[in-house]
Amino acid sequence: MTSPSPGVAADPDDPRCAALMASDEMEPIAGTVDVDLPIDTLWELFKVPNAWPSWNGCFFWAHNRSLERGRQLVWIFQPIRWWMLYKMPAMAKIVELVEEPTRRLVTWKVVILPGFYARHTYHLEALDSARTRFGSWEKAQGFSFRCLRRFWTAHFTFVRDASLAGARALADRAVDPLTAGGLPVDRARSG
Repeated sequence: MTSPSPGVAADPDDPRCAALMASDEMEPIAGTVDVDLPIDTLWELFKVPNAWPSWNGCFFWAHNRSLERGRQLVWIFQPIRWWMLYKMPAMAKIVELVEEPTRRLVTWKVVILPGFYARHTYHLEALDSARTRFGSWEKAQGFSFRCLRRFWTAHFTFVRDASLAGARALADRAVDPLTAGGLPVDRARSG
């Protein structure tokens, strides 16, 4: 059994979740990056899904303006390679949302494809008052996953890498979460 990342909880009400956690169909695609931003600042930027494309290169578009447990999350992915001519729509249900002083996380499950079950968690952990560990954890199983395992593994890796790079880049830019609806602001341009 693959142990989940910190904060990635099994859902006792969903037998597919327990099967996924116990599954050896794939190792989770997971990683973390330490970001030089306080957890509250990073969370303010992260919890606005329709702003994700502004800092996370795996997203082309996202519909939701907020993260709410039980709601559908709708977005479109960029292709895993710039020269691939596709955009991939996605829909998932937010099944876990934690907002505690020193940790934040959101988990969604993807069940829209027949024979495919996946869970993706983004998690944030305060390292101190000025730094946060940002992480991504994703795992899938099912017949449809097995048929296209090579694609899904590449896709999940792309999502992880783009997400971690995007979170790191937020700290490299001047960020003002109270300006422009929580979007990163380039102070050199905003005068």
